[in-house]
Amino acid sequence: MLVVDGDVELAGMRAVEALLASGVCGSADYCNTAKSTNTKALQDVRSGLIEETLLPKCYLTDEQTAGRGRHGRSWQSDGGTLTFSLVMNRSVSDLRQSQLLPLAVGVGIARCIDFEFAPVQANLKWPNDVNIAGGKVAGILLETSGESPGLVVVGVGVNVSTEPGLVDNPLGISSKSLSQVVGRQLGRYEILEPLVGSIVDTVAESLISPNTLIDEFRGRCLLTDQRISFQYQNREAFGICAGISEDGSLLVKTAEGIHSVTSGETRLVRIAKQ
Repeated sequence: MLVVDGDVELAGMRAVEALLASGVCGSADYCNTAKSTNTKALQDVRSGLIEETLLPKCYLTDEQTAGRGRHGRSWQSDGGTLTFSLVMNRSVSDLRQSQLLPLAVGVGIARCIDFEFAPVQANLKWPNDVNIAGGKVAGILLETSGESPGLVVVGVGVNVSTEPGLVDNPLGISSKSLSQVVGRQLGRYEILEPLVGSIVDTVAESLISPNTLIDEFRGRCLLTDQRISFQYQNREAFGICAGISEDGSLLVKTAEGIHSVTSGETRLVRIAKQ
């Protein structure tokens, strides 16, 4: 089932139709403009408008005017940015599966980039940033609603041909675009079908073989063995990243011992040269 609102791009329409024809998605909502695909998807979840027999459901827009990043930041998007959301089932009885979900989405995006744009190799910054060539190329925002805890909204923003990134960015995160790294101009909708397919497949694989997912994330992790800052007991703390635990949390070695970080902001700490 496909719902279309407004005069949407032909390339986007073809990509959405391909997702439905292949069975990767069971339904889709495609509009010309929206404040945020995550906001729109959450509204439908809360209103009980999601048919679980037609999941995953893809929400796509040509123009996102009030996109959201983590911790209330605004995610800028333009004609060179791909922004979409997926409504998917999630397990509420298996805590580990829920904790691994954002990692699975990141691995799915990284796999797609590696395959479609070899020899480019994507790395992951825990818990949900995708990096290539030293800059952030994609971000992930997962949100749930108390009204339907068995559903999760997976928001994805990818810098395809421009690198607008985040506004109000106190961490100085640099951005990269796929076109910039690949060396040729890419259309944002040419990667929608393989990207969504890779995310859906990787999430399904994580339910069957979670240890394989953890191992792959570890191999792509940008933070391991690096000095980082993280949030601990409502304050900023520092330590050396010791890797990813079996439940998907970040392990950080400090003078006080090993801390298991399950949420919050992390960033690399650059040591100034003398």
